[in-house]
Amino acid sequence: MEQTKRELSIADVAGWGSGLVTFGLVQGALYLQAYWGRFGVDPFQFVAVSEIALAGLAGIGVVLGLMLVAILLGGWLEGKIVSTGPDRRVLTWIAPVALIIGMGAIIWWASAWTILLGGLLTIVCLVVVTHAPAVPSSVKSSPLLTSAVAMLVYVSTASSWLGAERAEKIVQGDGKYVASVTVGPKTLDGLNLIGRLGDTYAFWDMAQKTTLLLPASDLKSLQITRGSVANAPDRP
Repeated sequence: MEQTKRELSIADVAGWGSGLVTFGLVQGALYLQAYWGRFGVDPFQFVAVSEIALAGLAGIGVVLGLMLVAILLGGWLEGKIVSTGPDRRVLTWIAPVALIIGMGAIIWWASAWTILLGGLLTIVCLVVVTHAPAVPSSVKSSPLLTSAVAMLVYVSTASSWLGAERAEKIVQGDGKYVASVTVGPKTLDGLNLIGRLGDTYAFWDMAQKTTLLLPASDLKSLQITRGSVANAPDRP
């Protein structure tokens, strides 16, 4: 049997590259929308979509890389299980069970129930696609179908959860840094720096349970020290 080899052209590289970049921008946008939405702020009202999405990629870039590695590792494990001989067929049952138990333990330990729901939603979407009569058979039989559904559904759910989880830590006063801001003759202590949107700084006031938006031109000084809000000095 002759094996056909296909070389990647510049058009293929450009097409796949633009697709991956677009996917990354979407995930960054989902991440920041969940993060800023916890503070009642719509980031797209302050900054261009492309800039805010690129900033989101900086926050979840490592996570997306680890998820990609996990998907590739899962595909490799699937190939190993399928190629297992009949005398070692018991491994085909042990490996998936051990994987599910391990993932469940990690999710329980991290309280990442949203990720679990994202996994269940991924399975449901995969079943619907494989049984939908309107979906072409070439798509159903594609070896990339599982990875594509996982990237579109599971990773999107994880991106939103990561943004909301990071914001929740700040709201609860578990941030690693405390900010002190001088605006005119007044100094505000015990704030959490949420981030910057364009020329506007955003702070979380733990005492008042409010979000402060201050233009950069109004700030005379900004001091950031390591520590939690619980240990910050009381505001005069």
